[in-house]
Amino acid sequence: MTQTAGRMLPRLMVILLIVSTVFNDLRPLLPLGELAKDGFSYLFPVAFLLFLRRPGQIALPTGFTIIFLAFIATIVISVAINYGEVSTAHFKGRSGMSRVITQGMSVALGAMVVMVFYNLSRYDQLRDISRGAEIALLTMAAVGVLEVTSWYGIPGLSQFYGGLSLLVHAEVNDFYPIRMRMTAFEASWAAVMMSFIFPFAMTRATGKKLFIYAGIVVVSMFLAQSRTAMLVIGLQFMILMLAFMRRRKDLLLHCVTACFVLALAVFATPGVRENVVLKVSNMIEYGSSEGLIDPSGGDENMSNVTRLAAVRAGMAMFHDRPVFGIGFGQYGFNYPNYIKMDDMRSWEVRSYVTEADIELGWPPVYSLHVRLLAEVGLLGYLFWMLAIVPTLLRSLFMADGATYLGRMHLAVAMTLIGWMLLGVSIDSFRFFGGWIALGVGLALPRPPRSSGHHRITSPSGEAS
Repeated sequence: MTQTAGRMLPRLMVILLIVSTVFNDLRPLLPLGELAKDGFSYLFPVAFLLFLRRPGQIALPTGFTIIFLAFIATIVISVAINYGEVSTAHFKGRSGMSRVITQGMSVALGAMVVMVFYNLSRYDQLRDISRGAEIALLTMAAVGVLEVTSWYGIPGLSQFYGGLSLLVHAEVNDFYPIRMRMTAFEASWAAVMMSFIFPFAMTRATGKKLFIYAGIVVVSMFLAQSRTAMLVIGLQFMILMLAFMRRRKDLLLHCVTACFVLALAVFATPGVRENVVLKVSNMIEYGSSEGLIDPSGGDENMSNVTRLAAVRAGMAMFHDRPVFGIGFGQYGFNYPNYIKMDDMRSWEVRSYVTEADIELGWPPVYSLHVRLLAEVGLLGYLFWMLAIVPTLLRSLFMADGATYLGRMHLAVAMTLIGWMLLGVSIDSFRFFGGWIALGVGLALPRPPRSSGHHRITSPSGEAS
């Protein structure tokens, strides 16, 4: 019994780790900065201690380790060069060195996640990762269903969701617009989680289950009304379709033809054309298919003004110090100095530049790519991309939908591509799914030439 429990515990821990990635609005229990609300942050140390019980079997991916150490060295150099400013910086209750430490914790945790999942993949625990992703996807779907019932005030279920929100939405549970966020703290982060959970959930899915999972994602992202979601998930679905049809060019041609015919039919029908164009333009301009949510607010989308101001400020910081940047974690301290008067028409910008107003918290960059360029310069950004892109391209070229190994490569490629795209609108290192996919991708072997190796045929077969 003890031996059986010893074998089952690591598998259960991997599944729980994957499931915990979808919860990022829990009540903070420890002073971990932006990591304090992530369920993964509390479960991973336990898993890491279990992982260290096998020290003789721990391996490191050589190429990635060298590149990542170079990235860490660039971070240290960026802080050292700007130490005079970093050591005296203070804004909205934060000091320069405290930001270096908390953001450094996120990067260090990410590297540890890569190492753990690289070794777990080598220990033949890939299927536990897939199982965890399936459970996580179904968990998000279940919470999403309850969330919809709360919109319509269905007795019993609505109250149950209200109680559940006190747990899974501990920090943001008073009011949220009618946009599906499921287990995330807001709709865009639901897309972030789906961009990792769905690709790995479909690695074991066969037949109807694959269509069910895809349907869950499509409906969820439609109800989320998030531009980030539609961009990232839409591209992931295109990659998924291409991978599944890479050996069936006839089906691929038929699908492309059908899409063109459908598009032609839509744009040839006046009423349908205007409706589709209006909803798409509203989503792009206002972030909602309904258009301007607040009719009294004017014609300009202030959210876009805030984003543009943040990105322009970050690029101006990069222009001033292009090699090593302004110092890791120092964007927020420099933000007020790079805001133009024209940007102050946004009430969000006015709140971010005012030290007395802490309601909105720290000034966001809205782009991880811009943040890296601003804080660690071109050199740090290149090392960051070198740590991710080779694994992305390798898995993309080896991906297919016919074998389990091919699907794992596909899941890695889809997740890492999603991570690159998400970096355009999200500026955090907290995307644990990206770190996990990177570790898995580094460990995956090259698929054998035979297309019949571990072919996915039925739930009771190899895929189960």
